Amino acid sequence: MSSRFILWTVASAVLLAGGMAALKEGWLDGWKMRLGELMQSPGSNYSVARFRIDLVDQFNYSRLATKTPMLRVDPEMEAWLDREFPKIDTNDLNKVTELIQEGMPRYYSVSICSASSPSLRELVQRFHEFSHRSQPEMTHLAVALRPRASGLMHEALLVLGRRLREFTPEALSESADEPFFSTCVHCKQPHFMKLSRAQRSMALECPKCRRKYAVIAADSTGHFRYVNEFLTGYAPPALFSKNQSRVQQLFTIWSAVHANCRYTNDPGAKPGSNYAKAEQTDCWQFADETQRLQRGDCEDSSIFLADWLMSRGFQVRVALGRYGDLGGHAWCVVKIDDKEYLLESTESRPDPTDPPLASRVGSRYVPEVLFDRFAMYVPTSPNRSWKGDYWSANTWTRIEPRSELGGDPILARAPAGSVVKMGSKNLIEATATADVSRLARTTFANPASPAFLNLGDIPVDAKDWRQSMLPPRNP
Repeated sequence: MSSRFILWTVASAVLLAGGMAALKEGWLDGWKMRLGELMQSPGSNYSVARFRIDLVDQFNYSRLATKTPMLRVDPEMEAWLDREFPKIDTNDLNKVTELIQEGMPRYYSVSICSASSPSLRELVQRFHEFSHRSQPEMTHLAVALRPRASGLMHEALLVLGRRLREFTPEALSESADEPFFSTCVHCKQPHFMKLSRAQRSMALECPKCRRKYAVIAADSTGHFRYVNEFLTGYAPPALFSKNQSRVQQLFTIWSAVHANCRYTNDPGAKPGSNYAKAEQTDCWQFADETQRLQRGDCEDSSIFLADWLMSRGFQVRVALGRYGDLGGHAWCVVKIDDKEYLLESTESRPDPTDPPLASRVGSRYVPEVLFDRFAMYVPTSPNRSWKGDYWSANTWTRIEPRSELGGDPILARAPAGSVVKMGSKNLIEATATADVSRLARTTFANPASPAFLNLGDIPVDAKDWRQSMLPPRNP
């Protein structure tokens, strides 16, 4: 008798404790809804698909009231949650935020919330308070469900996040100085970058391997491009004397560019351009613009010279780097019969009797980036010493930015710090923002922007050059 009494006492205490816990957590309403759902016809059951739709609508209705952009469902995030949520411990949302940004490093910041209920309909209501909090920076939403208590309960994990756009020059041209997502083409490290349109040319460097993987610049209308895209195949006419060697033809074109392109400090974007700002000091010109204006700085004349030479069948690269103590500079290198010639389009008049072999200049010219029409070339090692070879595959890594900078697989971890807050009605929240260690370094100063030499007026006396005046390039 006493053993039965003890057993009933223990059972009653357990039921009372469970009832008190259910009352405290607000599960009684959920059980009422669950019983009501069980008593309805099978066709009127509240489905998981309906739960997802109602949850998204609840968040977006609150955003409509504040004129905040709508949240979009991220199928990539939902697929990751469906795969990982069954083994995630939601008792420590610090770790959950780390796991999310480890698996989804494209997210610059995340805010997560966990709730449980026996009823899916009541589970939507549990996220009501969370949905009305102002988080205008968030762009995407994802939710995952799993059963609890042998299927008697539902647990939901909701993730709001700011998903970064893939970096492209076009996205930067349209942006409001927002961060972007990118993946290093060398080590495949995913990372984010903060760029400013006020900077007119930038070299992008991976935060992990410290190697450059892209160089971009703005044209005269303010639109950004990969630097190799400034070489468009422009081919002005050129008249050569009979029986001229390739080196002599090289000097004919080089002399024409030198004599008809006056060196000027870069004036920046065109006045009246939507992108023009007072602090802008640099823009890059296409070859036809430089020919039409008959002026430009070192990268403008180098692009003009390289584009013309390539159109005549020469093997040419534009170099961006340093010249002695004068800082950043741009020049051209040409390869003819295994000999490399360094063409300086802004310094002194070309002398056909003294071909400028690259091997003679020693360490005065130190390139950091090369490019032609089809690709960019960056050093294979960030700390390499310059050996004077502009075409060695052991020295330079070829990058085709349009084909290589894209949606590569996201594999690496993004560290995150987070803060956990305990909410009411079994609602647990956490937030996290991407750590600055994921930030790509950007060389904001144009590698060819410092004035090299101001040559002043150059007499126009090229004998074998016919200049065709072109209309201004459309923006």
